[in-house]
Amino acid sequence: MSKNFVISPFAIHQAITLLYMGKDKHRDPELGKALQLVGRRTDKILSFFERARTKAIQQDFVMANRIYLSPYYNESEHMRSISGGLGVEVENIPFSEGSTSGDEIEKWLNQTIDKGTRSHLFVKDNLTEVTQLVAVQGNSLSCTFKHRIKSQTTMSFSIPMHNRRPYVYKVQMMYTVAPLEFFNEDEVRGVMIPFSKTDIGMLVLIPRRLGTQRILYNLDKYLQVPLRKAEKTHLFLPIFSVQETVDFNLALHSLGINHVFINVTHHDRNENAAYFKQYNNLEVKPNRVLMQSEVGADNDQRVVNVNRPFVFVIKDENTIYMVGRMDSV
Repeated sequence: MSKNFVISPFAIHQAITLLYMGKDKHRDPELGKALQLVGRRTDKILSFFERARTKAIQQDFVMANRIYLSPYYNESEHMRSISGGLGVEVENIPFSEGSTSGDEIEKWLNQTIDKGTRSHLFVKDNLTEVTQLVAVQGNSLSCTFKHRIKSQTTMSFSIPMHNRRPYVYKVQMMYTVAPLEFFNEDEVRGVMIPFSKTDIGMLVLIPRRLGTQRILYNLDKYLQVPLRKAEKTHLFLPIFSVQETVDFNLALHSLGINHVFINVTHHDRNENAAYFKQYNNLEVKPNRVLMQSEVGADNDQRVVNVNRPFVFVIKDENTIYMVGRMDSV
């Protein structure tokens, strides 16, 4: 995985929930527990995903989520009946056609995301006659913040270097002053930047002493830190974008997906029977800029200058839509 990346936990949750709930019988209890679905009624689960998906679309997320099944995979009518409620399409495709199947999947993703990108998901021999399931997700978002960006300015961005002086270079920063929720810990500083149309926002986590990798390892801990009441805050945030294709095969193998979801009917099926890939595009750029000028900050008021590597979490109270880190801008 590259130093700069973004993934969508919500999209993963959608797809794996469909694979779990789509089985009429023999659902995996450990996976159900991990997904926090044990004991929850189907209508409640579908309602949660519908609300979250509707809000994301209102906030201009573009989401594509499709599971491709080979003719050997015995999907149930129940799976197809709940797929719409979960926001995950189900499609049959003959993986024996190899690169042709891969081209068809990539064409669907590129057309659905429609951002002028050409995401490449598969390499030669990824898809063969032994493949039974491919889950493909695409997510795209161009952030629109609640508070107007007042100006743009060029400022320093510092990257720590092991046993060397930090590498410092100039980046384009957006500047605004607005009431923002925040927290201050010894290890991490956090600030919530609200979006314009919903209660979704971007929580920016700025390390004080830790690296971004350590923040990600302990993300649950920092997400539990309560935000303080909003105060007038000067915010400097880099203009950045990140595009990433992430292969989740290792994560699936650790969950035992080959044993849980795939009904092997041929002895020559192998551990490469499932693929799970996600393409994400995120842009953070100025919207509604009021003026172009060099800006300063009132030292008597709160100042948040995101001038070093950071982690970001796009979330509302109940759902994490995207998580990523920027080690360089």
